[in-house]
Amino acid sequence: MSLEDWIAIEEGKREGGQGTVARVQHRVDRRTGALKRLHETKQTERRYRFLAEVAGLRAMDANGVPAVLEANEGEWENPGATLYLVMDFIDGPTMQELVQKSPPTLDQALAATLRVLEILETGHQLPLLHRDLKPDNVIMRHAKWDAPFLVDFGIAWYRENPDIDFKTPDGSELGNRFLRLPEFAPGGEHHDLRSDVAMAAGLLFFMLSGRAPRTLVNADGRHPHEVTPSPIRPSVLEDSRWPKIDLLLRIAFQQRTESRFQSAHEFSARLIQLDGDNSLSHDDLDAEIAQFNEMIGSAVARERADAAQAMEQASQALYGELNRIWTDVGLQQGGQHPTFKSGGATNEFYCVVSRKGQADPVVIFRHKIELVDGRLRASWSLEEAAPSLEFDGSTADGESLHEVLLASARRLAGLVIGELTRKLAPPRDLKPFFS
Repeated sequence: MSLEDWIAIEEGKREGGQGTVARVQHRVDRRTGALKRLHETKQTERRYRFLAEVAGLRAMDANGVPAVLEANEGEWENPGATLYLVMDFIDGPTMQELVQKSPPTLDQALAATLRVLEILETGHQLPLLHRDLKPDNVIMRHAKWDAPFLVDFGIAWYRENPDIDFKTPDGSELGNRFLRLPEFAPGGEHHDLRSDVAMAAGLLFFMLSGRAPRTLVNADGRHPHEVTPSPIRPSVLEDSRWPKIDLLLRIAFQQRTESRFQSAHEFSARLIQLDGDNSLSHDDLDAEIAQFNEMIGSAVARERADAAQAMEQASQALYGELNRIWTDVGLQQGGQHPTFKSGGATNEFYCVVSRKGQADPVVIFRHKIELVDGRLRASWSLEEAAPSLEFDGSTADGESLHEVLLASARRLAGLVIGELTRKLAPPRDLKPFFS
């Protein structure tokens, strides 16, 4: 057999980044297929990726992917050969087209996602990683939500392929714009099955919203399904299962791969549980711990954890220096040492300052460092006065926070001493005491 044995049977063809796809029919046995021809290129990387695509499809053995009818991937090292692949033609729209035409119900979206995860799990056991999941690369056979087929394995990775000496150019980014993953950035980990699982969650989000997730976390630190106003269709938000789905998407969209679902099977199992009775018994400690770990692994919790050290060190430094100055001039202070509050979003302390051995008069000094929208803000106040801002900077600039607060210690200590002096001074007019 050869490429000439296949003839186009309909007008038009689908253009891709690496080649074209057209519907064809075999001249002799009349089989219908989809012909993919690689653009004419002598680039070793592109021709090798074609080898990986065909090898991966063959390994999957038509389990949720098109069957290979004919291909000449063995010619990938011959720069003069036109590489082609004829696959089984999957009759149906892409997920992109079907969602735009008729958005799925929650049950239909879940059915499609579970089947996608099942296909991925089969590939991951080989292991074969798709690495380019997006609505245009999922065909819904006969427009049925429970019959998705994964196509376009053009940047797939398959372990059984031979090692070759080409290197992807420095600065190249893998993946697609549907969902840009941090591990696909230049220099990242490109062979991680958890990337496919995150993109499968992106497909679920797309089916429930009609939007591409684009990034795992936006500039406000929110996951795609957490933005305001909500992109999720009202019918889904009103479903009693939505709070659990919200949690599952939050896990799947974590920046760090170790905080996501660790396999397609794990994500699938949690989706299957949505229709069951998941109420926790009073002694179900393991489940309670699992939910706790999921919560502290969220993007917001991780941001607070990353800023915690700088906040604590700066607060402790200021607290210690204020206490030293006041002690040197014969004052004492009680109150509260630097403490994290608001779930780790603030680190604050307050001091009740008076003369040593005396309970009054006192001056109350408060200090707080807050984590707000990715920035650290430090403020102080005396008595009941409005807070005064002392520092406003990036969470990445903890060193400046430390330096600014330590440098302000003498001035702040002096303000407290001045206020205490005013309280100790006798009134100019003593008549009120004799009346």
